[in-house]
Amino acid sequence: MNVSSSNNDGTILVTGAGGHIGRTLCRLLREAQCQILAVDLHPDETQNVRRCDLRLASHVSALFRTHPIRTVIHLAGILPSAFQADPLTGADVNLGGSVELMRQSAAAGVQRFIFASSMSVYGSLRPQRPVTEADAAAPDEIYGASKRAVELIGEALSKKQILEFVALRIARVVGPGAKKTSSPWRSQIFEALPQSESISIPFASHAVLSLVHIEDVARMLFILTKAAAINNSVYNTPAEILEVKQLKELLEKLRGIRVELGPEEAGAGPICDGCRFVREFNFELRELRDHLLGLHQTDHGRTGRV
Repeated sequence: MNVSSSNNDGTILVTGAGGHIGRTLCRLLREAQCQILAVDLHPDETQNVRRCDLRLASHVSALFRTHPIRTVIHLAGILPSAFQADPLTGADVNLGGSVELMRQSAAAGVQRFIFASSMSVYGSLRPQRPVTEADAAAPDEIYGASKRAVELIGEALSKKQILEFVALRIARVVGPGAKKTSSPWRSQIFEALPQSESISIPFASHAVLSLVHIEDVARMLFILTKAAAINNSVYNTPAEILEVKQLKELLEKLRGIRVELGPEEAGAGPICDGCRFVREFNFELRELRDHLLGLHQTDHGRTGRV
């Protein structure tokens, strides 16, 4: 696929704008003076986030009636643990809501539809090498399967030139400020903790993690929004690959906090190869160490930004 789009005119619709990635991305878009329409199931007037339930066609159609939307960044969705706990609601949101949004995007003449997918589309049992976009998607649980289903529908629409579709397969996201997560350690490693407390990372010491900071994910989505041309329908996020024991050592050295690990049989899923995105968009990933040092410097009154 070779896609070209100006993406300079019209409104950018961001779903899931109240979430961890959504809040960071909206800030970045506003700083770039983009015209955005931020929506979420849970509105937030302080952040100018409007309520929208993607399961309701009337809610979605109201967005397109009132705004000249040219780009959609679809972040909204039920997260894996909640999806497993309530698969019917998960399917309603992640599949039904996504399909309704794509249907109305196509009818409204949206130019580019950017979908926040997941490395879970590759399945949980993978050889110990980084997977690329050339590896077959083989999800083995319902959350990953729902992400792959949306990708396939989007790719079919793109082939028919109904709308331009691109999926960003996101590795394990870390960064401060997550409000809802079944993996609190991903935020805790950047946040102030009482000295008596420890962080629990529920993986074996030899497990390998693909980690990407929330700010870098937002930058990738921003690039996909503004790029004049996109050559592929799917991209893995560039990510830093660390053994869990390396992460533990890094955190204990830089942050001075105790880190407890999971049982030795606890694996961590596929390892991410994001070279395609790096190569095509000249993207430079900021190392986790630098993010942690930025936090450390800020905590001690010196210049630095996470």
